[in-house]
Amino acid sequence: MERRIAVFSDTHGNVTATKAVLADAMAHQATDYWFLGDLLLPGPGAGDLYALVETVAPTVWLNGNWEQALYAMADKHIDLDNPGSVYIAALSAYVLQKLTPTQLLLMRNHPYELTKKVNGVTIGLTHNSRFSTEGRMLYPAGHQADFDGLFGGDQDIAIYGHTHQQLMRTSRKGQLVLNPGAAGQPYSPWSKLFADQRAHYLMLTISASGLVDVDFRKIAYDIEAELALAKTRGLPYLDLYTYLRHTGKTVTHDLERLAQVNAAGNYRALVKDYYGL
Repeated sequence: MERRIAVFSDTHGNVTATKAVLADAMAHQATDYWFLGDLLLPGPGAGDLYALVETVAPTVWLNGNWEQALYAMADKHIDLDNPGSVYIAALSAYVLQKLTPTQLLLMRNHPYELTKKVNGVTIGLTHNSRFSTEGRMLYPAGHQADFDGLFGGDQDIAIYGHTHQQLMRTSRKGQLVLNPGAAGQPYSPWSKLFADQRAHYLMLTISASGLVDVDFRKIAYDIEAELALAKTRGLPYLDLYTYLRHTGKTVTHDLERLAQVNAAGNYRALVKDYYGL
């Protein structure tokens, strides 16, 4: 039987974009859904976003680096003197209050990589590399050896997320490498293309005889509705999320700016109180 697999990644708490992606995939008669990690943070989605993804019964559901960060915060691995750690901890506190204990437990049990075989085609799936959910080694202009390293055996295709950029290239041996881009937080280093903030995913079609077709998709959604949802739900760092949604630019590594926002919003005290530090 032909399989039409909607592969999506990096929703990052963006409820409205995720709904748009799943609606498009359903309209195009997806038979399977594969999610490659980074479900939550910094957007307003939490337990509701988890439940939304559950409705399509993904047969692949990976953890990513932001899941790792969330679990670290839940386990109180927090540096109150690091503005970035306070930022992640405050956002995680918001999410942890809106996830059920069962949802959090199920999330923790998701794998970081999988191999699937579909109609005779073997596909390796990771959030980033096979060895780490973090890092920039697989950005599109990266070294060929790093892309070759996505293949740990006889896989025909490797699919990964993390970089927020749609990609198709090959290994030195000719194996296919794919990235669906980011459903909730697209990125491009090229400003003209970066201005296009439509939600990303890919439709991977594999015929009954193992023929492979790839359709990279970009779906428009209502950004202002997403921001209204964030405001209604009292999302921490709302101004930063508004900036992100309007520009695509993150502030995760801008420690000077985060220090200023943390001080203005009293986020360090909030984190200290919530986690009992």
